[in-house]
Amino acid sequence: MVLEKHRRILILALRRYQEADREWSLAAQAARDWFPLSARRAALAIGSPGSRIRRLHEQRERALLRLAAARQLLDEARTRPRCAVLLLSRA
Repeated sequence: MVLEKHRRILILALRRYQEADREWSLAAQAARDWFPLSARRAALAIGSPGSRIRRLHEQRERALLRLAAARQLLDEARTRPRCAVLLLSRA
Protein backbone atom coordinates (compact mmCIF):
# COMPACT_ATOMS: atom_id res chain seq x y z
CA MET A 1 0.00 0.00 0.00
CA VAL A 2 2.76 2.44 0.91
CA LEU A 3 4.82 1.33 -2.09
CA GLU A 4 1.85 1.86 -4.39
CA LYS A 5 1.44 5.40 -3.05
CA HIS A 6 5.11 6.15 -3.70
CA ARG A 7 4.86 4.65 -7.19
CA ARG A 8 1.92 6.91 -8.01
CA ILE A 9 3.84 9.93 -6.72
CA LEU A 10 6.85 8.93 -8.85
CA ILE A 11 4.68 8.51 -11.96
CA LEU A 12 3.05 11.89 -11.39
CA ALA A 13 6.45 13.54 -10.87
CA LEU A 14 7.75 11.92 -14.06
CA ARG A 15 4.77 13.16 -16.07
CA ARG A 16 5.18 16.67 -14.70
CA TYR A 17 8.88 16.64 -15.54
CA GLN A 18 8.21 15.39 -19.06
CA GLU A 19 5.62 18.12 -19.59
CA ALA A 20 7.94 20.83 -18.23
CA ASP A 21 10.83 19.53 -20.33
CA ARG A 22 8.69 19.50 -23.48
CA GLU A 23 7.44 23.05 -22.87
CA TRP A 24 10.96 24.35 -22.22
CA SER A 25 12.40 22.54 -25.24
CA LEU A 26 9.73 23.95 -27.56
CA ALA A 27 10.17 27.47 -26.19
CA ALA A 28 13.97 27.26 -26.41
CA GLN A 29 13.75 26.04 -30.01
CA ALA A 30 11.35 28.85 -30.87
CA ALA A 31 13.78 31.35 -29.32
CA ARG A 32 16.70 29.88 -31.28
CA ASP A 33 14.70 30.12 -34.50
CA TRP A 34 14.82 33.90 -34.21
CA PHE A 35 18.54 33.86 -34.95
CA PRO A 36 20.33 32.73 -38.10
CA LEU A 37 22.35 29.52 -37.85
CA SER A 38 25.63 31.42 -38.10
CA ALA A 39 24.77 33.58 -35.07
CA ARG A 40 23.65 30.79 -32.74
CA ARG A 41 25.88 29.87 -29.85
CA ALA A 42 26.61 26.29 -28.89
CA ALA A 43 25.55 26.93 -25.30
CA LEU A 44 21.94 26.63 -24.27
CA ALA A 45 20.24 29.91 -23.49
CA ILE A 46 18.08 29.96 -20.39
CA GLY A 47 16.91 33.52 -20.87
CA SER A 48 17.11 36.69 -18.86
CA PRO A 49 15.72 36.83 -15.32
CA GLY A 50 11.94 37.08 -15.52
CA SER A 51 11.74 35.95 -19.14
CA ARG A 52 9.42 33.19 -20.32
CA ILE A 53 12.37 30.96 -21.23
CA ARG A 54 13.92 31.41 -17.76
CA ARG A 55 10.57 30.71 -16.07
CA LEU A 56 10.11 27.51 -18.09
CA HIS A 57 13.70 26.47 -17.39
CA GLU A 58 13.20 26.98 -13.65
CA GLN A 59 9.91 25.03 -13.73
CA ARG A 60 11.74 22.21 -15.49
CA GLU A 61 14.52 22.25 -12.87
CA ARG A 62 12.01 22.15 -10.00
CA ALA A 63 10.18 19.27 -11.66
CA LEU A 64 13.48 17.41 -12.03
CA LEU A 65 14.24 17.91 -8.33
CA ARG A 66 10.77 16.64 -7.40
CA LEU A 67 11.29 13.60 -9.62
CA ALA A 68 14.60 12.82 -7.92
CA ALA A 69 13.00 13.22 -4.48
CA ALA A 70 10.08 10.95 -5.43
CA ARG A 71 12.50 8.32 -6.74
CA GLN A 72 14.50 8.48 -3.51
CA LEU A 73 11.34 8.13 -1.40
CA LEU A 74 10.27 5.08 -3.40
CA ASP A 75 13.72 3.51 -3.00
CA GLU A 76 13.61 4.15 0.75
CA ALA A 77 10.11 2.67 0.99
CA ARG A 78 11.32 -0.45 -0.81
CA THR A 79 14.09 -1.01 1.73
CA ARG A 80 11.81 -0.70 4.76
CA PRO A 81 10.66 -3.95 6.32
CA ARG A 82 7.13 -4.86 5.34
CA CYS A 83 5.67 -5.78 8.68
CA ALA A 84 2.93 -4.34 10.76
CA VAL A 85 3.37 -3.58 14.42
CA LEU A 86 0.50 -4.21 16.77
CA LEU A 87 0.69 -2.13 19.91
CA LEU A 88 -1.09 -3.52 22.92
CA SER A 89 -1.71 -1.68 26.14
CA ARG A 90 -3.11 -2.66 29.47
CA ALA A 91 -6.30 -0.94 30.30
